[in-house]
Amino acid sequence: MSASPEATRKAYRIGSWAMAAVAFVAAIMTFAVGLAALTEPGTAPVGGGERVTTGPGPEVTVTEVLATDQSVVSGNLTKLVGTKVQAPPLVLPLTMTVPRGGGTKADFSGGTVGGKNATISWDGGRPLPLKGQGSIDFNGPIDVEMDASGARWPLDGGARLLTPGAYSFGATVAVSVAEGGLGTPRDSARLEVPAGATASVLTRGGVQVATPATAIKINGPGKLVLEGALQITTRDGMRQASKLTFGPGAFELNLEPQAGGYRIERVFLQGPTTVDG
Repeated sequence: MSASPEATRKAYRIGSWAMAAVAFVAAIMTFAVGLAALTEPGTAPVGGGERVTTGPGPEVTVTEVLATDQSVVSGNLTKLVGTKVQAPPLVLPLTMTVPRGGGTKADFSGGTVGGKNATISWDGGRPLPLKGQGSIDFNGPIDVEMDASGARWPLDGGARLLTPGAYSFGATVAVSVAEGGLGTPRDSARLEVPAGATASVLTRGGVQVATPATAIKINGPGKLVLEGALQITTRDGMRQASKLTFGPGAFELNLEPQAGGYRIERVFLQGPTTVDG
């Protein structure tokens, strides 16, 4: 006996509902599994079904790995000797000195006196104070010695540039307004260096400039001797030392003055290093 059309439609509807229910339950389960994977602490799904850790984990400490010719230095500095280092210009006012006089000790050229091109010469008989607006650019490597009293800069060895400005000489000098002409002694003089001029000072006989202790940056390449209470880290570990000899090599040294010398926060050295004390 065959089922009536109405019974057939009813059975079809029940079967369709059952299949839909099964599909719905399967979808819910799939979603739940995916949600669990997404919210599981410490993991996240990636392509190909793999998982990588992204959540909170143990604290990681990154250790700086140094090469055999690298070191890191910090501490309190009582003395520094730099050889052929790079340093910022010496800003006026400043005073030039020389161990002894006798003969010309400095020639200032490339500027004007009274509107005329002139050369000013100093014989080193007594210290030469320079005031005004300007600076002496070392124009290359320079040696320096520093301690708690300040820094001493020997200027001999090459022409040092005079930056644009006005330079007032506070000691007896000779002023030559014609090239090759005899200098006329003057108790004081004023040298003008206009923008764009190439002016310089050439010294001899051990001329130097002393500057007070102040914050300063010194760069390599060059050589350093550092003395004080130093903390030195190399690839072999960390140690305390009273003296370090470095270079030639690369470095960037920032010095902050303090009682008894300077403070070194952290300087990275790359080059040969010898540690004493």
